[in-house]
Amino acid sequence: MMISAFILVICFAAMVQFAVFSWRAGLLRTIATEPIGDQAEMTAEISRNLLNGRDFADVSSLQGLCPDLKNGRVSLRSVRVYYSFLKTMNWLGDLIVAPGADGFGGWTNREMALCTRYTAAVLSQRLHSNQELATEARSY
Repeated sequence: MMISAFILVICFAAMVQFAVFSWRAGLLRTIATEPIGDQAEMTAEISRNLLNGRDFADVSSLQGLCPDLKNGRVSLRSVRVYYSFLKTMNWLGDLIVAPGADGFGGWTNREMALCTRYTAAVLSQRLHSNQELATEARSY
C-alpha cells in the first residue's frame, strides 16, 4: 500500500512539473515569435530599458491602457500569478541568504525578466493588431 501511494505522489509531481514546463515553453515561444517590423530600433531600445524584472508592473499597466480589439483571448492572469510567486521567492531568498544577494542563483531575477518580456511581447502584438484594425477602418 505504501509503495503504491509513493508511486502516485511521484507521478503527480511529474505531471505538475510537465504542466509547468509546458506553460513556460509557451511563454518562450511567444517571445521568440515576436515579429521584427519597422520599429526594430525602437523595440531594441525599449527592450534594453524595460526587460528587467522590476518593470513588470509598468508594462502590465500599459496592457490595461491598450484594449485588445481583435481577438481578446490573451490573458495575463497566469503570468501575474507566476510573477507574484517569483517576488515572494525573491523575498524569501533575501530573508534566508542576505538582503540584495542574487536570490536562488539569479533564477528569480531571470524568471521575472522573462515575465516582463512576455508581457511586452503580448503588448506589442496587441498594438500591431490594433493598428491593423485602425487601417482597415480607415479604408472604408
